[in-house]
Amino acid sequence: MSKKPLSLPSIQTPTQLMDFLRKESDNPNFDSWLDELAERATDGDKLVWSFLYQAIREADTGRLSWGFHKRLLSGVFHMLARIGDSQSYRLLINYVKSLDRTIPIGALELISDLIPTFTEVDMDEIMNIASLSDPFKSAFGIYAIAQIALEGRIPEDKIDQVRSFLQDYRNTSYFLDHTVERTLEFLDTDNSSILSFVDQIAS
Repeated sequence: MSKKPLSLPSIQTPTQLMDFLRKESDNPNFDSWLDELAERATDGDKLVWSFLYQAIREADTGRLSWGFHKRLLSGVFHMLARIGDSQSYRLLINYVKSLDRTIPIGALELISDLIPTFTEVDMDEIMNIASLSDPFKSAFGIYAIAQIALEGRIPEDKIDQVRSFLQDYRNTSYFLDHTVERTLEFLDTDNSSILSFVDQIAS
C-alpha cells in the first residue's frame, strides 16, 4: 500500500520541506505537521529522514540558529525523541558531540531532557561527554545524567560509577553544583520522592 502524500503543500524534497517549515513555524498547524512527519519517520520515510539529517547539519553549521529558528529546532529534536530509536538517538548525540559553538543554555537543557525518552541510552557515552574538557558539552552530560536518574534509567550496575563520577565532578562555568548535589541526593535516598526531586532540580 502506498503512503498517503504529505498534508504539507508541494513538498517533494528535504530542502522544500525545510524551507516550508522555516517560513511557517508560526502557523497554527506547525505542531500537527511535525507529528505527521515523526510518524512517517517511524515508518521509515526517506524524505523525512533526509530532512532530519539536513536540519541537524544546518543546526551544526549555524545556518539554523536557536536565536532565529528556535521553534523549528525544538520541533526537530522533539521529533527525534518521539521516534526514539537508535538512529534518532545517534543523530541527537552526534549533534551535541560535534558542537563547536555555544547554543543557549535553555536549548542544551531541552535536548538533555529528551535523553531518557529514547529506548537505548548509552550511560558510558553520556558520562564520557560529561567528562569532556569543553565545559558546555560537559554541562549537557550532567543535565542528561540528572534526567536519566530522575527517570530511573541508570542501570543498577552503573549507579556506583555514576555516583563516584558526580562526587568528583567540577565545572564552574555553568553553575551545576546544585544539579549535581540534588542528583547525588536522589541516588543516595531510598524510596525517593520523584516529585520532590523535580522541585529541587527546578528551584
